[in-house]
Amino acid sequence: MIVEALILCLFFISASFFVGRYVRKCWKITTRKQWLYWPLNRTHALIEAFLMMVFLFGAVSLGSQLMGTINWVYYLFFFFCIRSISRAFMEWKYAKNDNMWISQLTEAAIAAVLLLSFFVLP
Repeated sequence: MIVEALILCLFFISASFFVGRYVRKCWKITTRKQWLYWPLNRTHALIEAFLMMVFLFGAVSLGSQLMGTINWVYYLFFFFCIRSISRAFMEWKYAKNDNMWISQLTEAAIAAVLLLSFFVLP
C-alpha cells in the first residue's frame, strides 16, 4: 500500500505540473511571483486558518481513534481538495487576475481523481 501511495503521489505531482502548465498557457494565466501562497484578504486568511486547524485536529483525534480502519492518505488528499476548492472560490470572487481560479480548480480536480484512485485500486 505504501509503494502504491508513493507512486500515485509522484503521478499526482507530475500530472499537476504538466496540467498546470497547460492550463496557464491555454487561459493565459500569469504565474505567481511568490513561491508560497498568500491569502487574498483577511476573510481568506481566516478560512485557510480554520481549515488548517480542522485538519490538524482531525489528524490528531481521528488518527489515534481510527488507526486501523482509515488510511491517513485519504484524509490528507480530502484536505487538499477542500483547500483547493476554497482557494478557487476566493480567487474567483476577489482576485485581480480573472482566470487564476481555473488553475486552483484543476489542482482540486487532480487531487480528487487521485483520492478516488485510492478507493478504486486494491
